[in-house]
Amino acid sequence: MAEPPDFRVADTGVAWIRTRLAWGRTVLTLSVVAVLAARFGVRHGLLGGVYAAVAVAGWAVAGLWVMRRLRQLSGRSRPVSAATPRVLMAAALIAPAYAILGLLMLLTL
Repeated sequence: MAEPPDFRVADTGVAWIRTRLAWGRTVLTLSVVAVLAARFGVRHGLLGGVYAAVAVAGWAVAGLWVMRRLRQLSGRSRPVSAATPRVLMAAALIAPAYAILGLLMLLTL
């Protein structure tokens, strides 16, 4: 029986810093989308409020996940878990989900 891959690799270079900057840009983008969705929610009643709530909830979940991930990559937390590929796939689906949310907001104007 094969052992699961070990993702606990110590990176002594600057790769984790580049990753930190990339995730920072991602959270900034999600923050802008959440603010615009909140503005949309204020102007468009209940349906807009639902869109705003979804956008803000997505932003909060992504922000918390990013903080946890960055602590792991910097070595200040437990090592990266073996479930990382599945979690990364879920994180990669955030951008298309926000695009679909934006499209729905535009179509319901």
